[in-house]
Amino acid sequence: MKKQLLALTLLTALSNNAMADAIGTYFGADVWQSGVDGTMSYKGNDLATTGYEDTYNYRMYVKVEHPIPLIPNAALSFSNVDVEGSSANENVNLKTVDFTLYYEFLDNDIVSLDAGVTWRQLNGTFEDGSTDVSFSGPLPMGYAYGEVGLPMFPLKAFAMVNAIGITGDVYGDAEIGLAFMLNPGYVLDWSIRAGYRIQQLDFKVDDVKADATIDGVFLGLEGHF
Repeated sequence: MKKQLLALTLLTALSNNAMADAIGTYFGADVWQSGVDGTMSYKGNDLATTGYEDTYNYRMYVKVEHPIPLIPNAALSFSNVDVEGSSANENVNLKTVDFTLYYEFLDNDIVSLDAGVTWRQLNGTFEDGSTDVSFSGPLPMGYAYGEVGLPMFPLKAFAMVNAIGITGDVYGDAEIGLAFMLNPGYVLDWSIRAGYRIQQLDFKVDDVKADATIDGVFLGLEGHF
């Protein structure tokens, strides 16, 4: 009986350790130098056109991956875009909160591929000196993420896409870049990320119509344990 209890205890401990090793948490933040090119209007009156200056904006995110079959992995992201116009009274601000559920279809030392869905809550304000308009709305989006790396080499390429295109409205958010792993193999490892991000807006929400592109380079830091 004692041997059976000891064997059961060891088996439980090994199972818990294996489960803990398979659970991964990623968290990070990016600084994004972005600018706007395009038009935005409220009830037919232009609120913003070309001529906005680039500004430094940010994104923060966390995602959790686990080995439990059929249950999707989860990610949460917050992004802020604040673009200043040519005058002090011109401003465009977009805030988004993304909740993503996804599955890992490939996960090895060379290739990783994830796909799922994102529920994006969009909140925006537009000011041009005479008009101050805000709008908000939910956006269900498709999600895909991929990585390509080399075994035993601390550099990988990555790409991510969130996009929606229904009933004539389009909202695309994509990025591509490189990540350099500073201390691979540690319990808490860090990576420096750099790349290019672009958002394509072509939609109408709460009488606000947007046909614009927001894009620029970003630099970030990601932790993983």
